[in-house]
Amino acid sequence: MYLKQFLLAGFLSVIALASCKKNNDAPSAIPIQGSWAGKYSVLSEPYNSYYSFSIKEGGVLELQDEQQKKTGEGTWELNDAIFTGTYTLLAPASGTFSVIANFHEATGKLDGTWGVGAKEYGGGYWFMDKSK
Repeated sequence: MYLKQFLLAGFLSVIALASCKKNNDAPSAIPIQGSWAGKYSVLSEPYNSYYSFSIKEGGVLELQDEQQKKTGEGTWELNDAIFTGTYTLLAPASGTFSVIANFHEATGKLDGTWGVGAKEYGGGYWFMDKSK
């Protein structure tokens, strides 16, 4: 009697496990490399200014204007979903800026702060969405 109950319970467990399927509806991971666009604010003012990066392999970071023309260049890193970067504006403009942001891999979003020189804060806030 106990053997029948044991075999029945085992059989039902196998059926239950077989009916479970992998959830293919989970969002796919979005890579950090590519084109990003969004806005930045100065201090706590509204997000009024266009902001765009081309994040390239090998730690190459390019700042771009609205026509995707390179206006600055620098480097980036990604550690534990924290994106950091530093770039210098191309002549005739001048200045070096640093950024830090949370990288939301599932949604393709970056949001963080920026600063002047090596400081990643003190200038304002920014956000970007992955565009390609």
